[in-house]
Amino acid sequence: MFRRKTGGVSTAESAARTVQAAGQKIAGERGGKAANKVTSALGLGRISYCNKPNCPDCN
Repeated sequence: MFRRKTGGVSTAESAARTVQAAGQKIAGERGGKAANKVTSALGLGRISYCNKPNCPDCN
């Protein structure tokens, strides 16, 4: 499921983003919020997006 990477994103961030994407795909924004609570409880961190369409951090 997770590919080994030589640099950049940590395993925890990759797992948090995977759970976040699954939550959003299944239940929309509510699923994303639930995924953030789960990953935060597991110590993997939270994924947050802003509302700016040209944000370099979110896109």
